Amino acid sequence: MKTPKEKSARAYNLGREFTIAVEKLVMEKLGNLEDAFLLGNKLYKKPTKEPIKTRLQSIILPNIETKIALEKSDLELGETVRLGVELQNNSQAAVWATRIEDLVPAGFELAARSGGYRYVNTYLDMHGMKIDSYITENIEVTLRSTRKGTFLIAPKVFYKTEAGVQMSSKLKPVSITVSKTILPDRVQTGFEDLDNLLLGGIPKNYAVILTSTSCDERDLLIKRYMESGAAEGDVTLCLTADSSSIRNLAEEFPRNFYVLVCNPQVDEAFASLPNVFKVAGVENLTEINIALESLLRSLDKSKALQGRACVEIVSDVLLQHHAVQTRKWLSGLIPLLRSRGFTMLAVMNPHMHSSEELHAVLDLFEGEINVYEKKVEADLTKFMRIRKMYNERYLESELPLKKTRLMTTPLTLSCCARTPNL
Repeated sequence: MKTPKEKSARAYNLGREFTIAVEKLVMEKLGNLEDAFLLGNKLYKKPTKEPIKTRLQSIILPNIETKIALEKSDLELGETVRLGVELQNNSQAAVWATRIEDLVPAGFELAARSGGYRYVNTYLDMHGMKIDSYITENIEVTLRSTRKGTFLIAPKVFYKTEAGVQMSSKLKPVSITVSKTILPDRVQTGFEDLDNLLLGGIPKNYAVILTSTSCDERDLLIKRYMESGAAEGDVTLCLTADSSSIRNLAEEFPRNFYVLVCNPQVDEAFASLPNVFKVAGVENLTEINIALESLLRSLDKSKALQGRACVEIVSDVLLQHHAVQTRKWLSGLIPLLRSRGFTMLAVMNPHMHSSEELHAVLDLFEGEINVYEKKVEADLTKFMRIRKMYNERYLESELPLKKTRLMTTPLTLSCCARTPNL
């Protein structure tokens, strides 16, 4: 039986051994901490007491370390990647970062940036961001690939010292390889940027819904989808309540572009075209089904039917018939078109419906493409994203949707357009 004195001595020795072990471990892992201090959750080296001459040298010629942090170096065409620039001030005096040049290489575009900095011409304007002594600042941007190939990122940071001396530091270059993946059995949408997100296009025979408010960008996406199909020689079918935007396509491609207009107010000359069918409206879904069956029967001469369908009346039907009847109608329409070899793009305005009715319809589709607005700096900018594509690969990147690009870029077509087989 140990005496209280012996127990106290034993506890003291154990405590001393533990303290020595901890100090040894800290020295091994972190080194000498005598010249360090803790600020927040970061450890910084204390400035040493150096002579005035060294202090002046630090002001005139500061020691700035820079490096690039890249999220990944292998991308798919159209994919985004985060790029960080680390600026570490190892001097006793503050510096002011003014700009970063060559941050966005050829083959990329700036998708997003942190800190509210402006991208002007070829450089990121840092507005004279102050970097205090022994402090590290991180600037992050998001780049989007626009061309395939291997690209070198070699930014150059410009900064100003306390003495007003302008200096620069070139970062160690990093390379990014961009490849273009086109998966088999894809139906091109007519818009290259969207096809890149979809890795070649909409999966063949899929039913996909485009959710967007009424806007020019949405209408241009729809038109491109139908026009590329007609130009390819695909049988292209449009169910719409407004035929004004597709009249030219019906007249230009009478052998393979078909329209079912759900509106009693249709121009007689247009309604008399052999590839145009008409019903009174969306009030009678049975009438629409009969007219559609009649239209599809007229296509049975095609032995190898491959086509695309655009259904623009989903919101009209949902407003008129609500969720239960609309789901029932779509549950018959989707497999009908799929059985005839059609890849389906439906269109719906999500702001016109309650959340419950909206999701009751979205649940029926294998894929969803969403067009939406969000504030970028002081302006509202439209973006596009693939929300889902059941059991298929796609890029989850957010794509800025620009009207000028939708109006000017060529349609995406296969290498060899087919002659309509009718």
